[in-house]
Amino acid sequence: MQIPDIKKRLPIMSVLAHYGIKMNKNDHIKCPFHKDDKPSCKIYTDTNTYNCFGCGKTGDVIQFIQDKENCNKHTALKKAAELAGEQIKNTDVMSPDSYRGASSKDKTEVMGISSGKASVKEAENFAELFNRQKEGLPRSPKAQEYLRNRCLEQLQEVGYNSGVNWKKLKQCITFPLKDKNGNIVSLYGRRITESNGHNAEFGKHYYTENRKGLYPHYPDKHTETLIITEAIIDAATLQLSIENNQYSILAAYGTNGLTAEHKAAISQLSNLQEVIFFFDGDTAGKQGATKYSEELRKDKACLVSTVTTPDGEDINSLFVNYGKEAILQLIEERQPVVQTQSVGSRTQCLTSPKKAATTNVQTHCHASPKEATTEVKTHCSASQQLNLSPLDTNQPNKIIHETPTARYIIKGSLPKTFDRMLVSLDVQHLETGIKYRCRLDLYEEKQTRKEAREASEKLDMRSDLVENDLSELTDLLEEYRDNQLQQTTEENSSDKALSLAEQAKCKTFLQKENLIQNLNELIGKSGIVGEENNRLFLFIIGTSHKMPDTLHALIQGSSGSGKTHLLSKIAALMPPERVVKFTRVTENSFYNYDEYFFRNKLICLEDIDGLKEEALFAWRELISNNQLSSSTSQKDENGNIRSAQRIVRGPMASICATTHGQIYEDNMSRMFIVAVDESSEQTKKIMNYQSKTASGTIEKKQEVEAKEFLQNCIRILKPLKVINPYADKIKLPPQAHKIRRLHELFLSFVKQVTLIHQYQRKRDDRGRIITEPEDLKTAVEIMFDSIFLKVDELDGSLRQFFEQLKAYILAKENPQNYEFMQREIRHALNLSKTQLFRYLNELMELEYLQQSGGYANRGFKYKIIYWDNITKLRSEIKAYLFGQIEKLAFQSAGTPVGTPENHIKN
Repeated sequence: MQIPDIKKRLPIMSVLAHYGIKMNKNDHIKCPFHKDDKPSCKIYTDTNTYNCFGCGKTGDVIQFIQDKENCNKHTALKKAAELAGEQIKNTDVMSPDSYRGASSKDKTEVMGISSGKASVKEAENFAELFNRQKEGLPRSPKAQEYLRNRCLEQLQEVGYNSGVNWKKLKQCITFPLKDKNGNIVSLYGRRITESNGHNAEFGKHYYTENRKGLYPHYPDKHTETLIITEAIIDAATLQLSIENNQYSILAAYGTNGLTAEHKAAISQLSNLQEVIFFFDGDTAGKQGATKYSEELRKDKACLVSTVTTPDGEDINSLFVNYGKEAILQLIEERQPVVQTQSVGSRTQCLTSPKKAATTNVQTHCHASPKEATTEVKTHCSASQQLNLSPLDTNQPNKIIHETPTARYIIKGSLPKTFDRMLVSLDVQHLETGIKYRCRLDLYEEKQTRKEAREASEKLDMRSDLVENDLSELTDLLEEYRDNQLQQTTEENSSDKALSLAEQAKCKTFLQKENLIQNLNELIGKSGIVGEENNRLFLFIIGTSHKMPDTLHALIQGSSGSGKTHLLSKIAALMPPERVVKFTRVTENSFYNYDEYFFRNKLICLEDIDGLKEEALFAWRELISNNQLSSSTSQKDENGNIRSAQRIVRGPMASICATTHGQIYEDNMSRMFIVAVDESSEQTKKIMNYQSKTASGTIEKKQEVEAKEFLQNCIRILKPLKVINPYADKIKLPPQAHKIRRLHELFLSFVKQVTLIHQYQRKRDDRGRIITEPEDLKTAVEIMFDSIFLKVDELDGSLRQFFEQLKAYILAKENPQNYEFMQREIRHALNLSKTQLFRYLNELMELEYLQQSGGYANRGFKYKIIYWDNITKLRSEIKAYLFGQIEKLAFQSAGTPVGTPENHIKN
């Protein structure tokens, strides 16, 4: 029995039934050749073939058996014959002629060579031809090396055509082109050797005659997002870069190769929401992407975007040089195509059917495609806009506007507040050059009319024309000022641009497991010794500066404890363009900054003990309300004083340091409290680090590299929205002080932990990141000490002293009645007199200590009268919090609700 007879007698449904595989109503099965969460393998009963859109496996019933049994062709044919009801002879299978077809009709010629158009005989059975070429690939070291150099060795559907039997030698890796039923109907070849010598006239790209079919296959009918590449190798590369079938992929046949078959296939996609053109970064690629983007916008009612490929790069070169992370980053930053049309001497950027904004002739703008609707509601940044205004702004501190009536010269800068347009103005006669100089507020109608009249009298011009010019000038200056302020805001809120290699490296790091642990290790390598929990806590708080909901921390410690050093080290891990540090702040200085100076910055106050109440109040308002609003005074055109409003906006994150804690109760309730580790163990770590640094054991270059890498990781974090489905399921300790604000702080910190994991967490259909129980656990572990400080009535440094004091007294005989003097404790715990005096007074006020005797001139005696069990309290609170989280984790994993509480605590 010949191979065609076997295929005729063996329906693919019988093969599926033999292996116990069931097909769904859409003729799909879960692919048996790779891990398949949802059916991705299409069965074509009319052609007796299959095609998996996940792993790329495709073929007929015999190929299915070969793939399923993981056997050779001979064994698969024997198995197919058995299922068809007959045995076949070994010679039928093993004979090369039998394998290739018994008759001349079944024999296929290999692809010929031509530059531009292929000059080959069309193969009558492309599937078998391609299978032979797949089998020939492992026998060609050159082809395998080519694929390795292109990082394509994992491709499933690729063959090799040596062309050894042909007059014109042709060495190509080959790819199958398929029709809508998944059948191979044509082939593409990519030459793997450079053209030279006798075959120098040959090109790199070849197709079989009468090319038809698409690569890698027709898009699935349920496709929502489609990426179109310039070349087949680019599409093959994308298949290795994109996981979970997030996008459908389709290859064009060059910059002018989007055929009628491509467009017809795209037009059939009823669920299509977005088409992304990802062409090469050369001129031809950019022009081709622009051309087809505009064509497709007219033919298909969906969002059309383009990926900005770096100059000289294509998808495969990006994959080889930077990895798949760079490709995914570029896709994520794709830019929607904006319809443009000329209007007179200007061009309108139609960002929405209802609104047109004046801008230059552009194809793209920086709005995220995920936020755009079918109306393509995008915007173009002010920095991109072409200066179409008649204002001449080329000279510094001078703006010129010329009309048929006169020349108007604005000297100096424009006011940055929106309630006035006070300018120094020269009105100049066009012919004589005589000037009329004045200073006026263009928003004052009476003053403007008066100055227009006086200028026209001096320069012998019509006053109504001058007045109209001033009115037009006011509008132009408003537009110019708005654009300048917008551009300044964008520059202040933008991060330093990273190369693709840097982005890829950071994204790979942020996608790895144990991210928090890895971050903490890097923070240690950057030069922060010890303080393992505090440094991680402060680092995460610092990263919130670029998010909509920012966090704030107060570092508490005694004088010389290293709190300012810790603050400075954490600030150095943030992108420097985002950090503002203050050593001293005057009473009203916060009110005098530009409106957007603090927005998305990290503000570091090295010591808030010296700030006066007015400065502290302004700082608290920036934290709580994200803006400062003050009433100021200014003169009007008549010299009278009048009121005006001045606004300084946030949000901003902040980290400050203090030697006191309880004094700043209003401040403490708005932020996380972090107590510096003042233990002897931490002191030893610091001294050991200082010794190694002095001896040259520690390499400072590695510290700088760790610091810069952390800065880059923060730069690629995006201010995304977070959804916490467990927000109402975690209860904080009821004995905590100001629990309402503490609960708000806790939820904000959980949100920031989730954002740190944004490259690992799932998103909903609106692009919001979803918090997982692991984020809650991480948040509690990191901020537990801060939560506990809200429960403990002693502040951080005072608690550390009291625990050291109790440990010292417990080592004495009869500790309950042991009396001590200040000198004894100063020497035992190595404290200064001032520091110890403060600690003892605070503990006596809180009734933890009592004066038990002594004299003022000889020294007083003290004894502990309240021995609290802080260890027990910490354990109870920790079990209380982690018990809730563990219960959530069980429920999230499908464990029935109602797990015994004692089991959870254990």
